[in-house]
Amino acid sequence: MRIFALELNNDIKGIGERKKYIESLISMLPSPDLVLLPELSICSYIPNQRVWKYADCYSIDTSAWAMKIAAKFNTFVGVGYLDYEKGDYFNRYMIADGKQVYGIVTKSEGEAAVFKRGWFDSIIKTPFGNVGVAICYDARRKHFYENIKDEEISLIVFPHGSPANPKKGPEETAINDYICNLYVDAFGVPVIYINSFGKLEHMPGIMGLMMKLAGFRMNGKTEIYALGGEGILHGIKGVKGHAINLSEKKRKKDIEFFGRDLIKGNFLFRHFILAPDILMGIRRYNKGLKKCTSYKA
Repeated sequence: MRIFALELNNDIKGIGERKKYIESLISMLPSPDLVLLPELSICSYIPNQRVWKYADCYSIDTSAWAMKIAAKFNTFVGVGYLDYEKGDYFNRYMIADGKQVYGIVTKSEGEAAVFKRGWFDSIIKTPFGNVGVAICYDARRKHFYENIKDEEISLIVFPHGSPANPKKGPEETAINDYICNLYVDAFGVPVIYINSFGKLEHMPGIMGLMMKLAGFRMNGKTEIYALGGEGILHGIKGVKGHAINLSEKKRKKDIEFFGRDLIKGNFLFRHFILAPDILMGIRRYNKGLKKCTSYKA
């Protein structure tokens, strides 16, 4: 299977403009079988409530676009988008071909001020096997592992909208390599890390302020991790291609966690900065929903 991961420019805004941009990239790919896009690829990664204006409704528009693109280029497409359903906003990812959408995964631990959080499923059943999908931060959390550890998996996809300090590129790469290779070793299947590049939009809360002060931005670093197959030469900047046979496999090894986290991290940071920031974010989310509802009324 010829798999391509597309690293997108986060600075391109507007649903129409981004669809044209994505389609132009896909048109250059040499005979793709599966095209994978980053988190929130349709609207771009905007970690504040201004992204709500780009929301799909019950996945209708994104489904139609994904199937249209898949049919046009005779491929499967994985796409990230924002969805509005039953009064809440969800960060989602779907895989489709020209005939149908095979499944949708929702980010469980999304940005608290922007997306509805919860414990959601992580597997999309496709003709080429079960695909485990963890959107951004979910890839580091035990919930994703628990969702897939007893299942037969053919592929793992980590669509990201992940900002980091551009001055610490080697550290960012090392963490990505560590996480992805843990899953490659445990399941024996390819792991695809897809991230965008460009400016980090305003993010509310303590974390957002810390990122702003440190000069965080989207650094890309898209990569395909696989034990077999071979890379596909194409000459397209920001695109990774790999040809490999996919087959469903059972987990061969356990993955060890530090509590609920894959990365040990800093105890004080998690409990005295991150946890309160999430609670404040949930309050902002609920407050924003009330304002939005009042405006619509």
